[in-house]
Amino acid sequence: MHEHRVTVGLIQTSVSEDLNQNLRKAVSKVEQAIARGAKIICLQELYRMRYFPQWEMRDVFGLAETIPGESTAVFSEMAKKHDVVMIVPVFEKDEAGYYNSVAVIDADGSLQKTYRKVHIPHDPMFYEKSYFAAGDEFQVYDTRYGRLAVLICYDQWFPEAARVVALRGAQIIFYPTAIGWIVGEENPEEGDWRDAWVTVQRSHAITNSVCVAAVNRVGLEDGQNFWGGSFVCDSFGRILAKASDKAEEVLVAELDLAQNEVVREGWGFFCNRRPDTYWPLIEMVQEKGARGLGSGKKATGKSLSLEDTPRQLGYHMPAEWERHEAIWLSWPYDLDSFPQIEKVERAYVDIIKAIHRSEIVNLLVKDELMLGRVVEMLRDAAIDLSKVKFHQMSYADVWFRDYGPTFVLNREERKGRLAMVNWIFNAWGEKYPELMADSRIPCLMNDDLLLDCFMPGIVLEGGSIDVNGCGTVLTTEQCLLNKNRNPSLSKEEIEAYLKEYLGVRKVIWLKKGIAGDDTDGHVDDVARFVNPNTVLCAYEEDPEDENYQVLKENYELLCQETDQDKGPLKVIKLPMPGFVGKERRLPASYANFYIGNDVVLVPMFGHKNDKAAQKIIQEAFLDRKVVGINCREMVHGLGTVHCISLQQPEQ
Repeated sequence: MHEHRVTVGLIQTSVSEDLNQNLRKAVSKVEQAIARGAKIICLQELYRMRYFPQWEMRDVFGLAETIPGESTAVFSEMAKKHDVVMIVPVFEKDEAGYYNSVAVIDADGSLQKTYRKVHIPHDPMFYEKSYFAAGDEFQVYDTRYGRLAVLICYDQWFPEAARVVALRGAQIIFYPTAIGWIVGEENPEEGDWRDAWVTVQRSHAITNSVCVAAVNRVGLEDGQNFWGGSFVCDSFGRILAKASDKAEEVLVAELDLAQNEVVREGWGFFCNRRPDTYWPLIEMVQEKGARGLGSGKKATGKSLSLEDTPRQLGYHMPAEWERHEAIWLSWPYDLDSFPQIEKVERAYVDIIKAIHRSEIVNLLVKDELMLGRVVEMLRDAAIDLSKVKFHQMSYADVWFRDYGPTFVLNREERKGRLAMVNWIFNAWGEKYPELMADSRIPCLMNDDLLLDCFMPGIVLEGGSIDVNGCGTVLTTEQCLLNKNRNPSLSKEEIEAYLKEYLGVRKVIWLKKGIAGDDTDGHVDDVARFVNPNTVLCAYEEDPEDENYQVLKENYELLCQETDQDKGPLKVIKLPMPGFVGKERRLPASYANFYIGNDVVLVPMFGHKNDKAAQKIIQEAFLDRKVVGINCREMVHGLGTVHCISLQQPEQ
């Protein structure tokens, strides 16, 4: 449990040409900070060397070090010996390139995931693109003394970065920096740079209700005079401590982290957000064939109108049993989601083995190490690797159904034309801020696919809808009408969005989802179309089970419903696997199946109803083979086969 109060230390120094001297000086200053009670200590940007990016091209790559490396070895030992958290900015090298990075070391000496500077400037005296590749994700570190984020120098000018890490739970943002006056240009036309530097960071503190600690270097280095001025402010922007603008200094300040929540609740900066209106913030701009995301508009850069929705342009979401070109998956790795990760990986291998001969498998992997391991596992399972397309990118978790796009098809085109709808993903009502980074996955996918892309500007996950491909969609009130999704929209307005962006004419509203479901009632655990007028509906036979009444009500509602043409629906009961889980109930449902081109993948839970469910689903798909997938361990992540997968329709 984190204490409400924590003392932070910032190390502001001048820098010489001698790397080892700079290291020794940093160690000495850190010891001073420790002696004064600091528990989280941050060094300045590129602490070990002079600021070389003031020259556009110099051979400085011999100065770079690895992580782990010399700096991390020294400060890991100090962290462990003194029970302090260390933030160590270095010029990093690895086999792929060079980065402006930060190593975060927890109080036990353990090295956390490296943060690499995301925003890279390239301006006179700040020619960083000549030296550093950009990072691709922000990090929040759950350390012994609090949850912190580190953003490096130029990152501090971007409010989006501060908001992202705050939403992910950061209590303190550290900004290691190297900034100063360009010699001879101390009075620039636009105004006081130093005042702007302090102001923008204080504003991040206020608008995000987080504490901010900015540490800068000091002294003259050739063409730049670094102004120091390191400071610490609380979550309402009040400066608690400020360093000299000319001298080296160890700045120490105590922070009251409990104030963060007081400010946040009192001013409503988070609870009154309107993410449904923020879609222009993530508009993608490309030189050729720009794929910007607009309110219902494919990316042409033109103004938008109602006629630009998928429905008005002839698109609709096809049923899942229609032909696929591919399936999208992300390889599992998170032990918090999947404590028995090896068994979950085995399930993934079984899924890919069953599906890969009839549709391409697009598989996300995080890095080269994971890629090599996955290739070996698939090869051992006699899987044809020519049918698997690997995409190396960063992702937080595996729930592709929910953070991926919805594919829509225009059958008026001669060969069929595919597009995507990119909804806002807010991690199921902002329950998991650390997973919200996966909202960028559709844009990264589209770098390869180059599809027209529609942006409705509302929150929606793919698991919350199911269509028959002819004009009807199933959903639940518990999810889509939840105030943690689109609080400003009425039921009628949400229904209008579904019709315009899925190309449907009828919305069937069920009530609630199953027990244990952290998504607030996704319909893909409740009821699924298996042909245009037949629905398999999860049904609990045990009156003592907490799912009994909810599923009975949904079943009875469906029996009274019709399709888009007012034709009756055939509703078939699908049994439930009972209570699955130990300390808590897990959202286990046979309805979470995936319909492939020639197979149907059905989650299995080691329950007596496994075979009965398989039989019912097999009778619904006589032209496909039903394959059971052991999901007893996967469901610990609160989802199974349908949740982790996304079909890409054939054009």
